[in-house]
Amino acid sequence: MASKEDESGHVPSVAGSMVIIIINTIACPFTVVLNVLVIKAVKTTPRLRTNSNILLSCLAVTDVLTGLFTQPFFILWQIFLLLGLSESETLENCFVLSVIVLQIASYLHLMLVTFERLIAIKFTMKYSNIITDNNIKIAVLVVWIIAFMNGVLRGMEMVKVALSLVGLLTLSCILFLAFSYCIMYRETRRHQAKVKNQQLPQEEKERFAKENKALKTTLFVVGAVVICLLPLFVWIFIIATGLESTIIFPMNKSLVFTCGMLNPLVNPLIYCWRQKEMRKVIFGIRNQVVHLEIQ
Repeated sequence: MASKEDESGHVPSVAGSMVIIIINTIACPFTVVLNVLVIKAVKTTPRLRTNSNILLSCLAVTDVLTGLFTQPFFILWQIFLLLGLSESETLENCFVLSVIVLQIASYLHLMLVTFERLIAIKFTMKYSNIITDNNIKIAVLVVWIIAFMNGVLRGMEMVKVALSLVGLLTLSCILFLAFSYCIMYRETRRHQAKVKNQQLPQEEKERFAKENKALKTTLFVVGAVVICLLPLFVWIFIIATGLESTIIFPMNKSLVFTCGMLNPLVNPLIYCWRQKEMRKVIFGIRNQVVHLEIQ
């Protein structure tokens, strides 16, 4: 009787693991392909090569790497756990290391994207002097250096130092984003009042509309990140406060990680939804191929 109960209790765990493996296996190639198409569209289309889109394409690079490394490591780790193989711990370490590096890179890229919008809206006259191609390259390089430094600390088993750095960067990112979007919201409302009262020339109105649209795109991207990572933050809070024993519906760690890894798949969909030109370029590639095959 006890053996039957053990078996029946083990079935949901196996079924849940299989579902998680299937979800990540399906999402992984789409994550890579869609983000590669975004990067290619920004690189090859002059009209899309704005500073905002360049930074979004840099964020897409971290999403591509998530699909190439983090999700495959996670899938293999879950398979090895399911089969009871001893190498699962090695795969878990690889997964955690890739998560730390790419998550920090994503946070810092979000800060860069937001900073670019903040300068464009709040400090319009100084924008061309601050946001330059050279400064963007330096900022992105610094982002990856910081991310890899934390990965090295984790690889050297300096776990406490690495976790402290992750916590500090996460908190800094949250505070910076909150502060920046409060400023931009106030500036946007002020510009909208001027537009409504016909106090701006037509050229200035068009520029404001363009900048405001780019701001909304970044806001959707940040919102998607928050939604996808919210289960992870809740899970960390529950573990840190020792409330896991009092939660009626225990949270599944693998499902929490899966929610976070779905964000790289959502981002390119947001870019295409918000930018008609990018949507045309990405899906126009397919139309050209089909047209050539018909000919």
